[in-house]
Amino acid sequence: MVRPVAVARERVARWWRARPLGTVFVAYLASYLVIATAGTAAVLSVVDARQSVYYTVEIEAGDGTLTRASIETGPYIYDARRDELVPATEINLPGDNPYAVFVGVQREIEPEREPIESYEESPDERYPEADATMGLVRAGTVDLYDWGLNYNYEPGFTSEDVLDDRGVIAPDRLSAYDRANRAGRVDAVALFEQATGVDLRQAFGPDMVSNVAYYADGIPADAAPYALGMLLNLAAPFVFYGGLAWIMFRRFYRLHIAGPLGSLAGAAQRIARQDLDFAIEPVRGRELGSLACTLEDMRASLLDAQRELWRTAEERRRLNAAFAHDLRTPVTVLKGTVEMARLRANRGERIDEATLEVLASQVARLEAYATAMGGLSKLEDRAIVREAVGAAEACGRIESAARDVAMARRPGLEVSYSRQLEGTGELALDMPLVEEVLGNIVSNACVHAASGVHVGLRVYTESLGAALRLSIVVEDDGPGFTPEALRRGCDPFFSENKSAEHFGLGLNISSTLARLHGGAIELANGSQGGARVRAVFDADGGAEPAGDTVKTAASPGKSQRDSSR
Repeated sequence: MVRPVAVARERVARWWRARPLGTVFVAYLASYLVIATAGTAAVLSVVDARQSVYYTVEIEAGDGTLTRASIETGPYIYDARRDELVPATEINLPGDNPYAVFVGVQREIEPEREPIESYEESPDERYPEADATMGLVRAGTVDLYDWGLNYNYEPGFTSEDVLDDRGVIAPDRLSAYDRANRAGRVDAVALFEQATGVDLRQAFGPDMVSNVAYYADGIPADAAPYALGMLLNLAAPFVFYGGLAWIMFRRFYRLHIAGPLGSLAGAAQRIARQDLDFAIEPVRGRELGSLACTLEDMRASLLDAQRELWRTAEERRRLNAAFAHDLRTPVTVLKGTVEMARLRANRGERIDEATLEVLASQVARLEAYATAMGGLSKLEDRAIVREAVGAAEACGRIESAARDVAMARRPGLEVSYSRQLEGTGELALDMPLVEEVLGNIVSNACVHAASGVHVGLRVYTESLGAALRLSIVVEDDGPGFTPEALRRGCDPFFSENKSAEHFGLGLNISSTLARLHGGAIELANGSQGGARVRAVFDADGGAEPAGDTVKTAASPGKSQRDSSR
């Protein structure tokens, strides 16, 4: 059960890493808002519940016990006869007007379920509500404020002179304030009687009806804890929204921007130092992930180019080493011959013809070697110039070139030919290049053949719709290739015969030219002995299925190989 969960988790993580940065940012933003709002609401709820205990006052119940209760905020009317606050209810006048009448009511203190010994230890308890009294006002436990309404906006009337700077009505000024405002404000009681026909003063008594009311506010019992709670209320939104914003967006920046960009910057620096032997790991975010893939493709391409450059340099190094090695023999011969000639000249002897012949032959060898070396160094830059030539015509030219090489190398050597043409259309070939490859292969075959050489030509396609190919197979009846020659026969300067005429360049040149022409050179030994060299060229020129076999000979009277071979 653990493994499926881990696999699912890995899939989800991989999916999340591939999301666009915009989607990830929206998810972070939504999470931030939800967490910050929930945290702020929780703190405010707890603090408010805690703060509610500071709005309580200690009062004496009917049985004489002291208890705590929260003060009912009002409205209250002032009973001047008893010098007491009376709980009241607000009755709005009928119609569209800002006037109301306040009628006193009698209430009892709600009994508490159980006495509370320490309200600070029970912040979640609900306290009963109690009415404000003048005793609480004079004790400084409750502040009184004007309830408002029924203002008289006639010029010359003012009632604000008894208020302090906070709008609190001092207990020793309440009687005068109430008397002045009852007289100065709109007589809402009379207006109510006019509108309804009900005389509230007669119904409830003159002391229980007023056009002025008051709001009571419990003063916090402990200013320091209350101030701390208020500070928490104010700070909670800033802490949660501000602090969580810093945490969330710092995490977003670190994981989804700075981290991936740092990885990509490190990879770019390694690429700049040409340190390409590494892989750029995927990074978070679809956009930066695409950039990482692009950098990885660039790194891989540069690595391939670097390796190709290294291979080219290594080939040149080996080529130069082989060149220096193969120069030792002719240079040594030249050096020794020159020393002998100098000694004879010092003795007054005449330099004979044989010495001059040795010098001439070695110079000729060096010249031929330098020419071959120069040609090899230019092979990679040789352009392929194709010409349209018929299949039969191309085979005829190839057979003629092979015949000329054989006649020059070993006059009288038996050479046979065969053709297998799977089309009679035109081929696209660089004929000088093909003839050069053919000359190298036939020349080698003539050197090693015991009695005959066979040249087989074939024009074919590897599959329906594929490009045309030209295959030239040259077989001899000599000793064949050694295992080392099969493996390294196309390497530059490889030769098992270090004579003056063999530099080990023929097959290497042929292999390079065939590769430039979209083909290759294959070395093998025949089933009945002898060497077998196959040169393949891309000859895409279109051909229709057909085929014939032709036999010729390098010289009259010589037998030819079976064309079915």
